[in-house]
Amino acid sequence: MDSLEREFYDLMSSHKRAMKIKDCFHHKKEECKGKIKQAHSIQRNGRLSIIEADIKGNKSIYSFSNPKISDRSPMEDLIPLGKKEASTFFGFCDYHDTTLFSPVENFPFDNSSKHCFLHSYRSFAHSYHRKREELKGYSDPNSELVKKAHHLFETMQIGAKVGLDELEPYKKRLDQMIENEIYDDLEYFVFEKEGLFPFAVSSLMSPDVTYSGKSMNNHIDFSIPFSQPMISFLPDKTSTFVILAAFPDDHKSIVLFDELNELNDLQLEKAITSLIIANCENTFFSPLFWNSLSSKEKRSFLDEFIANTLLETYRNKFFISRFNFFSNRFEMKTLLE
Repeated sequence: MDSLEREFYDLMSSHKRAMKIKDCFHHKKEECKGKIKQAHSIQRNGRLSIIEADIKGNKSIYSFSNPKISDRSPMEDLIPLGKKEASTFFGFCDYHDTTLFSPVENFPFDNSSKHCFLHSYRSFAHSYHRKREELKGYSDPNSELVKKAHHLFETMQIGAKVGLDELEPYKKRLDQMIENEIYDDLEYFVFEKEGLFPFAVSSLMSPDVTYSGKSMNNHIDFSIPFSQPMISFLPDKTSTFVILAAFPDDHKSIVLFDELNELNDLQLEKAITSLIIANCENTFFSPLFWNSLSSKEKRSFLDEFIANTLLETYRNKFFISRFNFFSNRFEMKTLLE
């Protein structure tokens, strides 16, 4: 690592530490017990354990959120990370993290409204928490990174503030649902396939368009309200399931769900994969998957993510990835052969 690259990583590390917020997402703060823990948006023992594999003697996974940066590319490669640090955020106290998610942590997915809600609630919580941290980081006057690129961070601050303001009323609605144990007030789209596919996602999404090309979000024009469905993609005991969730009055997301429902299985698998690559930084995958790709495929995989998430462009056509996370080629039993 050269001195310029080392300086950049040192600045980023310092900036990320300053961004950290420790606060329980649950609205009943009086119930909080124990410390605000490094909670997992994806179950550590169980789901992340399924996708981890050995890298130089250490059990590790890969994520879009942990890139190797170079002067040639913002994602030259990926740096492995341990499941202990993967998908974590300081967003729940010990009590709420343990009690709220016990039904999905300790039992297989049963496609019930309760299971769908709890996975979606956690996806929302992670993205909401990250948005708060982004706003704090972009607004930090003492950050050397912000000082060096203050014009860029001013724009990013505006975007983060608008995004967080739009999430606030939805958080209040989730607070009411969790307090009253109402789990069917969200609209769900669920896809489950037999077999273990070594990917895991827990996130909000903000696609530019629906599958047919109807407008959903414009990330350049902040005056247009966001449409942000929740997504969970998780391997279970013997199958892999995907949950998309949205509030009933998020009509653009409902249109997306309706269009997905009309697709055949192969089209749907490719559409889900494409939505994840184009929208979800909080995505994790097994080294077995990564090592099964050729050098050209790895570059293509990273370039798809860069083009859809790091470049501020509006797409008026639904992005279709060349990859399919549900391909038999990527099933765990195939990768282990």
